[in-house]
Amino acid sequence: MPIGHVKVFHTDRSFGRLTGEDGSEIIFPEDVVVDGPAGSGDQVEYEVSEGENPRDRRATTVTITKKAPDNNPIGRTMTQPPSWDQLEDLDRARRAARRRRR
Repeated sequence: MPIGHVKVFHTDRSFGRLTGEDGSEIIFPEDVVVDGPAGSGDQVEYEVSEGENPRDRRATTVTITKKAPDNNPIGRTMTQPPSWDQLEDLDRARRAARRRRR
């Protein structure tokens, strides 16, 4: 069975995404998880149902092999967008670098 990590799990929608060792993303519903609820960063073994289209790949069995710590930073994190001043500074730096290259 291939090994991967849970990228994100939506408890409100009862599905999640996991990333395999090869970098592919696979969707899995909550009812295929064997060892309790899944969380972001958990290491899992999974089986995949192959479809005609690669986007139709779904996990049929997900077994949690190693739980991530509770204060796990892996998964979706929301950061503040840059302020207008920061964006202007970045734009100014890009223009200056472009002028130096000419």
